[in-house]
Amino acid sequence: MIYIVQIIIALLILSFVIFSFVEIYCKIVKKESRTYWIMLISFALFFLMITVRNHLVKNELVENIKTSTIDQSNSFFSKRELSDIHVVSEKIRVVDKDIYIVLMPQKDTLYMNQDFHNKNKFWVHYKKYEILKITAPVGYIIKN
Repeated sequence: MIYIVQIIIALLILSFVIFSFVEIYCKIVKKESRTYWIMLISFALFFLMITVRNHLVKNELVENIKTSTIDQSNSFFSKRELSDIHVVSEKIRVVDKDIYIVLMPQKDTLYMNQDFHNKNKFWVHYKKYEILKITAPVGYIIKN
């Protein structure tokens, strides 16, 4: 399901770019066009699908956490803390130190970064669906 949402996101980006070029062409040629509305709809649907994807990834991650044994590098998080992920779409500022957690036996890796402002807040990244490390995190957890 997550891969289908990823394909839809890619198609929405592609449609936005194509209809942007069509709109620019129509403005140059001075033709009447309704591609502006299609661009606006695809742009709004893009953000909606990003939110849907984040929730699907979060649900899968929580399920994997509940059924796995956890191998942690340099800090201890309980399964309850790791399962309480809050999905948000806000800009993050993090301390430049990664905490790696491996979920066994799947060997799925998630890494976390400590928030710059709140030392009890950790941003969770799920390696399974991440292309680049600079992509947005799944959400955050609060360490008690």
